[in-house]
Amino acid sequence: MTATPDVDLDRRPSGTERAVLRALSDGRQRTVAEVCAELAVPRSSVVHALNRLRARGVVMDHPARGSARGRPARSWSLAAAPGLLAVIVAAAHGAIAGVVRPDGEVLAVVEGAEDSSGPAEALELLDRALAEAEVTPAGIELAVLGLPGPSLFARESGGEPLDGSHLRRFRDWDGRPAAHVVGEHLGCPVFCENDANLAAIGEACHGNAADTDTTLYISLTYGTGAGLVLNGRLHRGGSRLAGEIGHLHVDDGGQLCECGARGCFWQTMSIPALLSELAMVHGRTFTVGDLDAAAISRELEIMRALRGFGRTLGRRVADLVVFLDPQAIVVDSTLGAASHVIADGIREAVDQYTPPTMAASVRVLSGSLGRSAHVLGAAALARTENLLRAGRKVGTGDVSGCAGLNGRAGSPAPGGDVGPGNTANLEAVTGEDLNR
Repeated sequence: MTATPDVDLDRRPSGTERAVLRALSDGRQRTVAEVCAELAVPRSSVVHALNRLRARGVVMDHPARGSARGRPARSWSLAAAPGLLAVIVAAAHGAIAGVVRPDGEVLAVVEGAEDSSGPAEALELLDRALAEAEVTPAGIELAVLGLPGPSLFARESGGEPLDGSHLRRFRDWDGRPAAHVVGEHLGCPVFCENDANLAAIGEACHGNAADTDTTLYISLTYGTGAGLVLNGRLHRGGSRLAGEIGHLHVDDGGQLCECGARGCFWQTMSIPALLSELAMVHGRTFTVGDLDAAAISRELEIMRALRGFGRTLGRRVADLVVFLDPQAIVVDSTLGAASHVIADGIREAVDQYTPPTMAASVRVLSGSLGRSAHVLGAAALARTENLLRAGRKVGTGDVSGCAGLNGRAGSPAPGGDVGPGNTANLEAVTGEDLNR
């Protein structure tokens, strides 16, 4: 047993201690070796940090489990397990709500109709998810809200977010910021993120692309878009609109888009547009479920249309491959078996329109998480952006208040403080100003 060092409980934690807390922030137990591998920090530094954090009551060690050979290793975790995360995605073509543990265990996922992204419908969907998970709002530590348009995560208070944006209708719920509405409903902090970005980091951290450093995710069912994950973290871009492939230009004489341009990609290359074309040609209504069923039963005409859709989309994705050289392109898997056919079409276009070496190095695959991608993305976001209250035993404050349009601060939750976020506990452990 390693002796516990003398600890000044008022001392600000070291950089290694902050890094160790981030590694443990999802509540999972990890051995010293696992923490060292994740942080690329010497074992002696990790052991010293863990012992000091244990003396402060922030982490705890667990008895070693038996192993086939060698000395069994103890594991470590936060002393107080982090709370649950609520997730609500109100996208252009539908809504999802769910509850997830920070370690990625999904407790509930419910999906609404295509027209269920309004305030009342979205909150009703959220309540259904809470009921399915058998939790109350009091058991939710924070919420993540996925919306179309610019990522508002960590935007400074008082910024100029959406006055001139055609996407304001998705962010304005009955005249109020959507995050304020959700925060008051749950009584917890709310962090905003682009909906495609959430699914992207979910697949990159928990799905088929978990072993890659650079992942390009293609969103289709809930709106044509993309998300880019670099070294395990989202890349949002200077305007926070990175990945809006739906607004790539394709036709000078095309339809007028809400963004003010003509001939935006999504108008002709989107799942709703494809469903409309199939309905016109075949004389019957088509749904996303019909695409899945057709792919499973291998209806040749529908599969040909899906593969052609993938090739046309892939022609534009091929340009992104040349610029980004990603290791994986992950296609939205909420389309079921149809996602695999579309991925095949994208693969064909990438092979044709990118240099052979680049084409050979990128995997094109359907995602593995389905409707859970956004929900698991919230868990990944909480960990990669250090949102969880790892230090609730250190300091005297509480992380309360409702995040507003800036994704960090806003109007108060019941019993919470107003202003730029009351983050004393987390700052006490990390030594970081979360409102910078």
